[in-house]
Amino acid sequence: MKTENATPTDTVGGTGNGPPAPPDRHHDRARRADRADLVAAAAGVLLVTAAVVVGHVIQNRDGSLRAQWPPLLASWDPHLGPGTPAALTMAVLVVAYGPPLAARLPWRGLLAAAWAGSTAWVFSMALIDGWHRGVAKRLTTKHEYLRVIDRFEDIPATLRDFTNHIVIGEPGNWPAHVAGHPPGA
Repeated sequence: MKTENATPTDTVGGTGNGPPAPPDRHHDRARRADRADLVAAAAGVLLVTAAVVVGHVIQNRDGSLRAQWPPLLASWDPHLGPGTPAALTMAVLVVAYGPPLAARLPWRGLLAAAWAGSTAWVFSMALIDGWHRGVAKRLTTKHEYLRVIDRFEDIPATLRDFTNHIVIGEPGNWPAHVAGHPPGA
C-alpha cells in the first residue's frame, strides 16, 4: 500500500512501498563524534583559562610564581618579523590541508607529515625574530642545555644526580628547560 507522504528515500528500495528505511547510523556516529570533539575542545579551553586565572591570582597575591604570563614562563610580546609570512602560510596550510591529510594518510605517513609540519611551524615562529635572535641566540640562553653542557662530563653520575638539581632553590639547579624535561630531551 502506498502512502501519500512517502518519498523514494523513505522506504527500502526507494519505491515508497514497503518498510521504512533503516536509520543512517554512520551519520549519527559522525554527529556524536563531532559533539565529542567540541566538548573536548571546550574542556581544553576551560582548563587553560582556569590555569591562567588561578596563576594570575596567585602571582598578584604574593608573587610566588615568578611568572608574568601564568601558567607559562613567558611574556606577551606579539610582533612581526621576517618569519611572519612563513608562519601565516603554515597556519593556513595546516587548517586547509591538515584534516583531509589526517583522514587519508596511513599512520606512518601521518607521523612524518605531522613531524614535518610541526618542525616547519616551530622554525617559522622562531624566524619571526630572525635567524640570530630567533634561533641561534635562543639555544644559548641561560635556560637551555648549551649553558650547562659542561656539567655532563660524567654521564652516569649526572643521570644519578639529575633530580637533585631540579628544584629552583637547590645549589647548582638546572635551568628551567633542562629541569622541566627528562635528561637529554
